[in-house]
Amino acid sequence: MKKAFISVGEISGDNYASQLVKALPEFRWIGITGPKMREAGVETVEKLENISVVGLMEALPKYLKIKKAFRRSVEILDKGIDLLVVVDFPGFNLKLLKEAKKRGIKTVYFIAPQVWAWGKGRIPKIAQYTDLLIAIWPFEKKIYKDYISESFKVEYVGHPILDIIKTEETEESFKKKLGIEKNKKIFGLLPGSRESEVKTLLPILLSSAEIIYKNREDLHFVIPSTPNMVKIIKNITDKPKIPLTVVTNKDLRFPSYEVMKHSVFLNVASGTATLETAILGNPFILVYKVSPITFFIGKMLVSIEYLGLPNLIAEREIIKELLQKECNPENIARWSLKYLKDPVAYEKVKEDLASIRKALGEKGAIKRTARLIKEIVNF
Repeated sequence: MKKAFISVGEISGDNYASQLVKALPEFRWIGITGPKMREAGVETVEKLENISVVGLMEALPKYLKIKKAFRRSVEILDKGIDLLVVVDFPGFNLKLLKEAKKRGIKTVYFIAPQVWAWGKGRIPKIAQYTDLLIAIWPFEKKIYKDYISESFKVEYVGHPILDIIKTEETEESFKKKLGIEKNKKIFGLLPGSRESEVKTLLPILLSSAEIIYKNREDLHFVIPSTPNMVKIIKNITDKPKIPLTVVTNKDLRFPSYEVMKHSVFLNVASGTATLETAILGNPFILVYKVSPITFFIGKMLVSIEYLGLPNLIAEREIIKELLQKECNPENIARWSLKYLKDPVAYEKVKEDLASIRKALGEKGAIKRTARLIKEIVNF
């Protein structure tokens, strides 16, 4: 059996990678894993929960863990790996691709970094160290067109998020399982999946929720949590002043997606969750806050007008973005209530989100990716 190493740096990538692993049972898998990858049977070199960060300053406390994980990963490559698959996380994964290339290992970049937003200087390195780049956006192939060769191929497969998003609860069963009153409306709070995000954003979202609740006592607030964040979230929400439920995969099979589907409105941390929420179609506000130094450096590097993926796809702000100083309880509450009180504005957002879903293409990206991978390793 051929051996494959897979390296993932954040929870959204864990989703995609776990599905890809299931679609390629011909390999024995080992790597940097998230909970879903471990469920799928991937042997763990390091848990991504220990090395995942957002922001440059936020990465410093985890530097030694990241360095150790990289060293252990290279040691595994030396033990005879046939294939390296990396998912986003360019700071770590580009170096790992380089090491694999030195050893003659076939390399695949699945979910490439968003070089169209920032980091265009990385394109030559990606092309140099990658045999096959899987493009999930139709415009990505054009970005790499000058680098395509016999040794670097780019294939557009569509967005795998369409294969992954699943729900199975009705609004009635959702409320019943969580013990929420039938007449209450759900308001989703999604503070992110990384420790630094949750610790920064969740207190702000809770303060905002208190303001919202004073105006809308028919709401019940729900926070979906990944397994690695449950303790932190429950500590922060220890004595809530609002009706609040923290939901995990012990309560529902697809906690985040069920919250996205059944919420009348949501506040969502910037990242893949904004695209997932957009696909499920309920209006929301994007929130984002990092250290001032991280934000300043990011602004210098980024060449895009919007942070949210739905806005980037639409090429206009269909989802309100509240960043840094604007990401405060009063602002979040004001904008949330604005949409809840204005049916015309609310329905307009729903229409715009439906157009985002159409723009993502057809299901089947995971199967198409698996087929391409089998071709490059001669299965």
